Order: sequence, then structure tokens, then C-alpha cells
Amino acid sequence: MNFRPRLFATALLCVALLAGCTTSPRSSVVTDSAEATAAVQPPSTPIPLPPLVPVYADGTEIAGVPVGGLSMAEAQALLTTALPAPTTPILLVAGDVRQPIDPAAIRLRPDLNRLLAAAAPALGSGTPLKVPVQYSFDATALHAKLTEFAVASALAPTFTVITSTDVLSRSFAYLPGRAIDLDRSLEIVSSLLRRGQLTHPIYLTRWPTSEVPRVPPEQLTEQLEALVAEWDGVIGVYLYDLQTGIETAINARTVFAGTSTIKTAIMLYGYTKLASFTEDQWQQMRAMIIESDNLAANDILAAGVGGTSTESAFRGAEEMSDMLADLGLEYLYLYIPFESLDYIRLYNVKFRCGPKDPVGEPPYAETGCALRATPYAISQLYRMIDECARGEGVLLEKFDLLSPERCQEMLDLLAENADTTRMVAGLPPDIRVEHKSGWIEHTQADAGIVRSPGGDYVLAVYVYKPLGDRWAWPDELLGGVIADVSRLVYTAYNPIRLDRLLQE
Repeated sequence: MNFRPRLFATALLCVALLAGCTTSPRSSVVTDSAEATAAVQPPSTPIPLPPLVPVYADGTEIAGVPVGGLSMAEAQALLTTALPAPTTPILLVAGDVRQPIDPAAIRLRPDLNRLLAAAAPALGSGTPLKVPVQYSFDATALHAKLTEFAVASALAPTFTVITSTDVLSRSFAYLPGRAIDLDRSLEIVSSLLRRGQLTHPIYLTRWPTSEVPRVPPEQLTEQLEALVAEWDGVIGVYLYDLQTGIETAINARTVFAGTSTIKTAIMLYGYTKLASFTEDQWQQMRAMIIESDNLAANDILAAGVGGTSTESAFRGAEEMSDMLADLGLEYLYLYIPFESLDYIRLYNVKFRCGPKDPVGEPPYAETGCALRATPYAISQLYRMIDECARGEGVLLEKFDLLSPERCQEMLDLLAENADTTRMVAGLPPDIRVEHKSGWIEHTQADAGIVRSPGGDYVLAVYVYKPLGDRWAWPDELLGGVIADVSRLVYTAYNPIRLDRLLQE
């Protein structure tokens, strides 16, 4: 028998049965799962998605430019084109002064960053905004331009001279200068520029300046010359500014009788010769400077050579005069003690004497031959003492016994001078004056340092008037002229504010 075909058929039938048993359950599971899932899920609803890039709400404007529906990047590109940098000059005006500013010079341009930041709340919202224009600029460059304008538009103070019926009585007065307030003007201009107010002139106010001006030296010289020309005699004036070194000189090298102004030199001589003073010597020093005591001056001269007698005073006077000559002070000397004419006649004393009048530079005055001074020379003495008090100058180089403290002590003593009828009479109360005055029949003088609010200065004034048939001129005449000169010089440094004066 042939079993092979029958066996093959039987095997094929078994395979088919196995395939049917395996497939049917799987198909049933899948179908059941899909039906379950379909039963659980609800039907899907489409959800609208927001735009990927937010845009500005409809109706939004930035600096007048509509940007509704645009993104920030699109708005920035539009504004860059629609808002170019301004080119029309900005005009500053103060009074009759007008000055344009080139916008490019201060880098003036629309401030896109600020504009976009201000419009940010309208991005992706339904609320439109209208953002006003804003500009940016270089604040440092604007400050520089305003500083230039402040200088160009400033008005200088104007001076006038107030005189009384007496031509010698005169004072300087002024109307203050006017200028813009730089800080306030910078605030005003900056605010206008930021808001884009560029088409109209910007008007700035010039205010009265608070600084007290000083009269120019040439104007002071002109007034001093006019005053001197009216005097029936000779006036010598020397002025030295301790801050600037500017000199004003009228007949400053004319030789005058030295009067008691020489006592400042005697004081200096005493300090160079005596390391310290006894109680009596200090009282003599004070009497000489404060009260202009002649005999006290003689005592200091005698003490300088180690004596107390009149003969010692003669030697001290010559030694002091040699000291002054060594300091380069021409025509500043005292060769005989004060009030020594009777002593000279009684003992037939031979004494040193300078050349006969006239001496020095014209115009000339009566001087005698033993006691002389010039406004220039006596002023240099005060300059030297002031320098010494500040730790400088020739006095410290030449004299071992001097020190800044001792020189300041001399200035303090001079500030106690009791004479208020000459230089001090032309000054306001409480002004410190370190000075020494002097007077004889036909000549009066005062010299020293004035410490004023408007500046410190050395001033020497000598006034001579021929006696004619008079015995002496009254103090109020010659001393009054010194006060007039002193007042004129003081008001050159500290002029009177005229607008306030007129309101009083």
C-alpha cells in the first residue's frame, strides 16, 4: 500500500485546524477593545490657537503712526522709516541773543526703545494705546551747548560813579550782570526736547547774577586820576592787589614827608633786633602803633641798639634807615628821632640828611631831609610783612629773629591802630585794616592792608597841600581826602549794588 499521499493530507488538515484555533480569539479581543474605546471617548471639538507672535490692538498709535495689527518687530521697522531724526535747528533765545543748535550735534532722535516700551501693554490685548512722541539726546553734548549759550547771552555788570557836591567824594556802584540759570535752563530744554517740542524757539530768562563784580583797574585808575587832578596840591596813591598782584599807581614815587607812617618801619626794626620784649618795651610798641606816640617810637629805636638814651635813638634811627635801604626801599628813612630838634640845637648834634628838595619823581612836595617816604616804598614794607606772616619772602631770609608768628603779631598790632579819621573813615564798620597813619602841618598820610570781602589790598595815600600863610591845615581837610580815596578804592573792590540802593 502507498501511505504517503494519505499521510500528507492528514498533516495538512491538522495545520489548518491549529491555525483556526489560534486566530479566532485574537480577532475577538481586538474587536472588543476597539468597541470599548469607541464607547468611552466623546466626540472631539476644534480649539482655535492664538497667533504665534502678538500684535498691537487695533487703533494703537505710536508717535502718531498707526501700528494696530503689527508685531513689535514690524512696528519698529515702520517707525524707523516714519520717524527720522530731526534736521531743523533748535533755536535758543535769551533777550536779543539767538543761537541755533544742530540736532545732530546733540544726537537728537526719536527714542524707539522708550516708545515701544510705552506701547507694550497694547501687544496681544484688545485695548489700544496712543503713545506720544519721545526723543533721546546726548545730555553731555546738550550741557556743553547750553554752557556756550550762557556765555554768549550773559550781560556784564555796568558800573557808575556816585558823587556828592564835593568832587572828591565818589564811590563805585553797579547794576548786576544778567545770565541764564544754567541748571534750570538745562531742565527746561531737556524736557521740551524729550517731548518733541522742536519747532518753536525756546525762550530762556536771564536773571540778575549774585556775584559782586570788581571794577576793572583801568576804570579805577581813571577815577583816581580825576580825583587827584581836582586837588590843589599833590596826592600820591599806590594800590597793590594781594591776590592778583595788579598795581595801580598815581604819583606813587613822589617823595613826601614820611610823617608817622614810618613807625611801621620802626616796629619792624624792633622785631628784627629784639628776640622778645620786656613789659615796658611791649607797652612802648603798642603806644607807638596804636596812639602814634613819638617818644615811645624813640624808645624802640634806642632799644634796637641796646640803649635807652636819645643818643641811642639817633643811632637806632640811622640803623633802621640802613635796614630799609638794604631792603631796596628808596626814599624811605628816618635819620633823627622824633621831637629831637631842640636836642639838636642844644647839643649841636650833627645828623644824617638826605638830598635837598626837590627829590624823587615829580610832582614835588615839601619833605625836609631827614624823614621821607613814598607811597610805593611804604606799601612794599606792608607787602613784605604780609608775606612773612604767610611763611614767605625776603624778611624771613634776612632776619633770623623773624618768624611767621612774629610777623602776624605785627599785623595784629597794626589792626589795633586807633586812628579812624583817615583811611578807616572811608570804609564800612568792622573792616579789618592793618595800618599806620601820620600827619604834620602840610602833609597827611595813611598806609596799610585792607581786608575786604571783595579782596585784600595794600593801599598808601599821601596828601600834601602848600601852607601859604597858614600854620597848618585842619585834619578834616587833608584827612578827608585820604578817606575819599580810601572809599573810592574800597568800592572798586566792593561796589554798591545800585538797584537795591534805589529801592531804599
